[in-house]
Amino acid sequence: MISLRFQPTAITDNGLIRWHLSLMNGDRPVDQINAYSGAVGAQALNTGAGDFPGSLRPLPPGKWKIGPIEDAGSSWGPAIGRYWIDLLPMPGTQTHGRSAFGIHLDANYHAPRGRGSAGCIVTPVSKDLERVLGWLRAQARPEFLLCSHDQPIPKGQATYTITCNRRAWLDLIAWCEGTDGPDGYRTMFTYRLFSDFSDHPRQIQRSGDLASDAAGRYQFLSTTWDECKHALNLPDFSPASQTQAALWLIDKKRKALEFCDQLMIGPALDRLSYEWASLPAASGRGRYGQPIKSLKQVRDRLMSNLAR
Repeated sequence: MISLRFQPTAITDNGLIRWHLSLMNGDRPVDQINAYSGAVGAQALNTGAGDFPGSLRPLPPGKWKIGPIEDAGSSWGPAIGRYWIDLLPMPGTQTHGRSAFGIHLDANYHAPRGRGSAGCIVTPVSKDLERVLGWLRAQARPEFLLCSHDQPIPKGQATYTITCNRRAWLDLIAWCEGTDGPDGYRTMFTYRLFSDFSDHPRQIQRSGDLASDAAGRYQFLSTTWDECKHALNLPDFSPASQTQAALWLIDKKRKALEFCDQLMIGPALDRLSYEWASLPAASGRGRYGQPIKSLKQVRDRLMSNLAR
């Protein structure tokens, strides 16, 4: 099936994340251009419900129906150019009240201010837009676009496959840690937020007598993160890297991946509760004297995650 894919890279150009807009034949890329989405200073990814109308953030993740090419004859406006292609959210894609998404030229990219978009997919290169128009004028026209906010880990680095069971366990850990919300990947201890995903924030936060530099969806201490980063050669602290690091901890450090894959809940908890203090052991007790979820809560939540 012919489709378009829109995915961020780890590269930033003039304050904008560089994305790849790819023409896909099944899982195989056929052609690709560089593109951008969102405005300078509004480049946060995976913000979920933290998004809102007027946020100027990138195109929300999900599946989008590609509309027809609309030709204004001259220009839709000083920042848009002659051509506009509607992007309409398909069922299951959350826009959080935002609308009027499309693909168009970014005529302001080289101006002192105004480069980027309000969430549309844009390119400052006219010839690249012409390539996209060619894709859409072909007989085998792509009918939908898939947008992901996960920045891929470069080739050659170890990666874990994200199965349904593994995702359910990861979501369970985040729920127990209190980081399963839209800002989980950028949450520090005490729920303060950071915005730079280039590395672990390494900021000690205090609450009463407690102090910790835990950060991210899986609340990595900086020392733990450095261990994961070195083992996997991770390039940054992005959501994709955090996911791989959490799975490495489950697999290599706690030897629990097989138990998670087979949904052997008791043996998995007996091992994972040493890594995440909010998880109970199979006995229902915690490892470190900290508040924990009950064994019933954990089982019910895991089953709910699997059913989604």
